[in-house]
Amino acid sequence: MTRAQMKQASKDQLRGNWGWAICLTIFAWLFNAVIMDINRWIWTGKDFTYSILRYNNETLIQGYKPGYDLSTFIVGLITGLVLWGVAYTILDFVETGNMETWYTGIFSAYSNGRFKNSLCTLFMVNIFTALWTILFIIPGIIKGYSYAMTPYILKDKFAAGQTDIGATEAITESRHLMDGHKMDLFVLDLSFIGWGLLGIITFGIGFIWIVPYYRQTKANFYRSLVANN
Repeated sequence: MTRAQMKQASKDQLRGNWGWAICLTIFAWLFNAVIMDINRWIWTGKDFTYSILRYNNETLIQGYKPGYDLSTFIVGLITGLVLWGVAYTILDFVETGNMETWYTGIFSAYSNGRFKNSLCTLFMVNIFTALWTILFIIPGIIKGYSYAMTPYILKDKFAAGQTDIGATEAITESRHLMDGHKMDLFVLDLSFIGWGLLGIITFGIGFIWIVPYYRQTKANFYRSLVANN
């Protein structure tokens, strides 16, 4: 499928289903925002909204606190699994037309025996990406694209009934699948810049529709890759 065909397929799939897709996006964002804000408040006594309204530019953490780094990493796993749950739900919708309710969809990485494999794989993705980014920024970005199909591959493995999945198995398959296609995904991302600017101009309101559209297109990108490999 070409980029235009992926985008058109996404629009066709979302036609009449925007309410479901928007709820999935909004509630996943709300859950993650609350979790991150709680973590920030515990360690700084200030939530994100307070800092923005007061234009707070002071150091949030006075002195180095390893506990904050650890809790932030854990929060990253919690929120990351929510985003992977959204990816699982959208891929299922692309393939079967099934629309899992938003309150089960955003937590689908935590349920149905998926938690351990999802957590271990996400942990390794975060570690690998962080290490590459620490060494060099650009290679870190490239590796991010290499690992981009990991949650979709994992979802397919779950659908096939696999339960004993190595922590790096889906990552390795994503790397192989994305060989020669990282630029394709990068260009697909670039094609949404105009939509992103529209979201900014509308003070974020536009993202209510743009984010589901992008996620749907990315799931179609994965399905197209698998079909052609």
